[in-house]
Amino acid sequence: MKTTQKNTTIRATILVSMTMILLASTLISCERMIEVDSPTNIVKKEDVYKDIATTKAALAYLYSNIRANSFLSKKPTGLHHGLSLYTDELEHIGTTDNNFFLNTIQANSAETALWWNNAYQDIYAINAFIEGLTQSSYIEQEIKKTLLGEAYTLRALYYQNLAQLYGDIPYTTSTDFKLNTIISKKPYPLVLVDIEQDLLQAIEYLNYSFRSPDKYYVNKAVAELLLSENYLLQKKYDLAELYSKNVIDSNLYFIEDDLTKTFKKDAKSTIWQISPEQGSYITPEANNYIFTTIAANTSVISDKLLKSFDTSDLRKQYWLKEVEVNGQVFYGVYKYKNKTDNTDENSIFFRIEQVYSILAESLLNQNKLPQAIQIINKIRTKRGLLPLGASMGKQEVEQHFLQEMYKEFFTENGHRFFTLKRLNQFDQIKEIKPNWKDYNNLFPIPEKQLLINPNLNPQNNGY
Repeated sequence: MKTTQKNTTIRATILVSMTMILLASTLISCERMIEVDSPTNIVKKEDVYKDIATTKAALAYLYSNIRANSFLSKKPTGLHHGLSLYTDELEHIGTTDNNFFLNTIQANSAETALWWNNAYQDIYAINAFIEGLTQSSYIEQEIKKTLLGEAYTLRALYYQNLAQLYGDIPYTTSTDFKLNTIISKKPYPLVLVDIEQDLLQAIEYLNYSFRSPDKYYVNKAVAELLLSENYLLQKKYDLAELYSKNVIDSNLYFIEDDLTKTFKKDAKSTIWQISPEQGSYITPEANNYIFTTIAANTSVISDKLLKSFDTSDLRKQYWLKEVEVNGQVFYGVYKYKNKTDNTDENSIFFRIEQVYSILAESLLNQNKLPQAIQIINKIRTKRGLLPLGASMGKQEVEQHFLQEMYKEFFTENGHRFFTLKRLNQFDQIKEIKPNWKDYNNLFPIPEKQLLINPNLNPQNNGY
């Protein structure tokens, strides 16, 4: 596999050998996220999967990539922040231009190239882990299944986000660099089926128990959440309903009655979270959104989103913060509170409210309107709002659903972008984003990747 200096397609940023994976995991093993013993020296590739400690260290490296690399990270360069600017959640007030906010991403833009390259680098490492552990005869079978189940879930997470962002994409489970160099795009519907198979395998291998009490590792609930979302994308709404209900019926996760606890590391609603980086111990969300002066990447709640909150909505009280800078008043994101001295916050990746969102959408699309309203009301009433009435038509229920999810999930997981896309509601963005074009529902494949591998053509429409 070649380096990103040659901008290769579907290749790691570096030549990811298992020796490098173990070296990296040794460096991060002391962090709170990793609770396994790392090897004290470099282990040869063929020896990695002979020992449970080195195997877990290799898997820990895959988790660290989520936090460290841009694609899935909660940093300003990640999709959580980027898609919030791209839609109508955030307004960029920073001192430098932002292509996401301006909807000026192009095929040669650094932002989309960074996402693409980081994602496929991480997928390559996941594929190497799955390949190596599958071939190993040294790891006890039940432990092996658990670790493979986690890796399948992580691979599905990457591909499901890539498919929603880029449409038809290269899909590979191989570590053969020659094959990956000439790979073609796979049609979007077939990619969704491949993701589905990974998640079904993960669900078979995983259970609801936590490998870490801090919920730092994915479990069966994460796989079922992703699978229910996958079935929304495949328009298999009955299956989306089934798997989202499975998570809810596990009775392991509950919507917090106190909104100040929702983004704390011990929240009952948290399904999966990631610890802050060692050294700062501050979540990237707090670092990114809490401000007292205007910096390069400063962003605030959009006026549209701010006006959507009723005065009685507790989310406005607890998840937004009024900030005055040079006589101007802004509302900042305040889901995470600790810019310093953080002892009780991690980056929450998935919470039970997202499962309720998937369930409500699946019911809505099956015309089970009273049941959909009931699920929407579970969130509304926890947020200090009166329940919706039961006698509404589908279009009205859909608009209430979109409005509640808009206020609930801002700056989380690209939720707004992906939901508007599934429901074909991007006209809501055009109201306040004059640069928005219909083709902005997909991102461009990086131009350099098309030059290196013509099999990735054609480029997405509009770019």
